[in-house]
Amino acid sequence: MGGAFYSISMLPPVSQKITLFNPVVYLISGFRWSFYGISDVNVLVSVSMIVVFLAICLVTIW
Repeated sequence: MGGAFYSISMLPPVSQKITLFNPVVYLISGFRWSFYGISDVNVLVSVSMIVVFLAICLVTIW
């Protein structure tokens, strides 16, 4: 449920909420915005969430 081949808006409402916990959604949304100028998630939210997930990973590894 990363939204690579489809928009997350095509999912049922419950699945849309669950999908937002997947960091891949934000990466794909950023790539989609950079290529096509449209995205499922706001670009600033995508960048912020990528930084948050990166920080969580770094703290976990540390």
